[in-house]
Amino acid sequence: MSHASNSKINDLIIYQKSLYVFKLSRHIASYITNDKDMMSMHRSGNYIDKFADKLVIDALGLVPKIVETENETNQILKIRYAKSLRFFIDRLYYNSKHLEMSKTNSTDFIKLLRIELKKLRIIHKQYVRSLIQLN
Repeated sequence: MSHASNSKINDLIIYQKSLYVFKLSRHIASYITNDKDMMSMHRSGNYIDKFADKLVIDALGLVPKIVETENETNQILKIRYAKSLRFFIDRLYYNSKHLEMSKTNSTDFIKLLRIELKKLRIIHKQYVRSLIQLN
């Protein structure tokens, strides 16, 4: 990837918000699992650890998908990739709801994450529309 396209991706609002959601998800997972690493959360039989692991994995999927979308030259595939981001956003929201219902000690952080995910949904919708208008 060239420096110019790397700079363009870094400037995207959806990219910046996705990075923030990932960082927030990772901090929440770390907090509610007592600083377990990803492998420990994945191997754990604990309900909260499993949803924390899923939360981080789904948040991690956002950024590469945005980069993949921006680097795609076929406009139809580009729009398809952009629309597929919604899958990750919806799963993040679903997993955050499960964590909140599990009575963890971080419901305030989880509520903050859900607020950010709602913002990300709006940004995503605008992002897809902008790609469609370019078509």
